[in-house]
Amino acid sequence: MRPRSTASAVLPLIVAVVLPLSACSGFGSGSQSSEPSTAGSQAPSFDSGEAASVESGEAGSASAAERTVDPGWDAPAQEADGTFLSMHENDDSLEYRAVDSGGQVLWTAQRPRACSAYLVTTTDDGPIAVLMDQGSATGDSLTPTASGYDLTTGQKRWGPVETPGAMLGNGLVFAGAPKDFIGIAGPRTALDPATGDVAAVETENESDDASPRVVALFGEHLIRSQDGDIVGEDLDGHRLWTRAAEDFGLSASEAREVPWEPIGETHALLGDAGSEERMLIDLDSGASVDSNISGAWFDSSSETLVTAGSDLLGFDSDGTKRWNTPLPENAEVAAVGAGLIVFDSESGSRSSSGSDSSSGYDSDQGETEQSITARSARDGNLAEGGTPLLEAIERLGSPHHISESGAALIGDPQTPLLVTSRS
Repeated sequence: MRPRSTASAVLPLIVAVVLPLSACSGFGSGSQSSEPSTAGSQAPSFDSGEAASVESGEAGSASAAERTVDPGWDAPAQEADGTFLSMHENDDSLEYRAVDSGGQVLWTAQRPRACSAYLVTTTDDGPIAVLMDQGSATGDSLTPTASGYDLTTGQKRWGPVETPGAMLGNGLVFAGAPKDFIGIAGPRTALDPATGDVAAVETENESDDASPRVVALFGEHLIRSQDGDIVGEDLDGHRLWTRAAEDFGLSASEAREVPWEPIGETHALLGDAGSEERMLIDLDSGASVDSNISGAWFDSSSETLVTAGSDLLGFDSDGTKRWNTPLPENAEVAAVGAGLIVFDSESGSRSSSGSDSSSGYDSDQGETEQSITARSARDGNLAEGGTPLLEAIERLGSPHHISESGAALIGDPQTPLLVTSRS
């Protein structure tokens, strides 16, 4: 049985968290907005026993070998360079909260409740957070805008820039609502994440296949479709590669509508979440690194691309296969990071030993056997216990995102908790 990747349950690094096209294209005013303000406070923390009770619904206590904090997030968190961003829902506004790997709230910013789309992405000058807002009224509606802020400090890098509508996902791509709010969204605009300048804009004629159409924009990689091809470009307009859309098992129009998920800074995973027929693509060359896979991840600490298909594979950044190992039976990849590949696996009976040498580091939880196993991202071998992150996993359960610093997100991805990293 091929395991199903769970990583897509939470939106990972530099994937826009978006609601439908109403996000930040609401009518009327009376909403709050503010520039980010320095917080400098510590998110509320509790020991691992209390965190476990959050997961199980039961009271518990244990001595904490690591701190777990609750930043009060009400949406999936995104992360870059050890800083996490998500939002808290107030009655009349959204409060965005940036938190570092030690649990310190770095800055906060208020936005109207309609502006629920946000994106953490990378630039040569470091990661930024893109937040939506509402500009001056146009007719009966407010104009949606986007602004970029330094992820660590909250200092504005660019904006506000008017957008045709809400953030679609697939990177920094925006589109207006479809005509009569039914059907495919209107023409798309892609913004340069470093400057907010327009990197690509579509024509109004949606049926003109000869005109370039915007597919995705990740960092300095712009992906377009034209005629029957998929084209990769840099933000200076230089073509990097061209491939027939059918090489990806899609038509050009289909490639424009399916999800593209950034993996590290130079790769993307093409295909619907939950599918076992996804493809990992090198954005510099257009080459297919692996296909017929359920998930892909990049571990920056070991410079390893990890894919889950019929087996678990590790690749160098250039796509050279480094190692190959069977997936643990009945297991799902939960997260990859800080040199580890962490799995969830479940079987019908509880083990008395709590350890299975065939699957690596293992911790049982719950009335049925719920084991957490880990392998090294560098070589695919079984991970040794005793590290702070594995100790946290043993107490709290598997994470759904691990940063290079070792800080990890646990619990419900919609209301994540943060296991801090040790300095």
